[in-house]
Amino acid sequence: MKLKDKIAIVTGAGQGLGRAIALMLGEEGAVVAVVGRTTSKLESVAAEITQAGGRAWPITADLTEEDQVQGMVDQVMEKYGRIDILVNNAGFGISGAVEFTDLATARRQLDVNFWGMAAMTHAVLPVMRQQGSGRIVNLSSVAAPVPIPFQAYYSATKASVNA
Repeated sequence: MKLKDKIAIVTGAGQGLGRAIALMLGEEGAVVAVVGRTTSKLESVAAEITQAGGRAWPITADLTEEDQVQGMVDQVMEKYGRIDILVNNAGFGISGAVEFTDLATARRQLDVNFWGMAAMTHAVLPVMRQQGSGRIVNLSSVAAPVPIPFQAYYSATKASVNA
């Protein structure tokens, strides 16, 4: 119970690595806000954490909408009065040759993978600064330093996270 009663937010917590991180934080005693866009997936992760004896609740939010990001952070602050951990994990991949990739989809990927992380960090930093503590973990990819063939836009979004 290394993280007993720490308040954590995990974005992209409905599946994959975000889900695994949320479950691990819950197992270690943190209270976990599982954040994503698919309510049913988030409810499932929160229920799994709760069944294991942890505390979690799902928050549906689109990280490309700053008002939803701020609303979610405000909700956590109203409920717990602090935020100890932010894991910026939300993101998605697209693959294909650059000339066949729709630019609107590529822009959406940058909006989620980079600007979503930036919006979350922007909303949480003042809280952590005021409380004098906190940790932010930004997840990237091996695709950042070593771009993956046919995933130019994904690699670019992850390189922007690293920068």
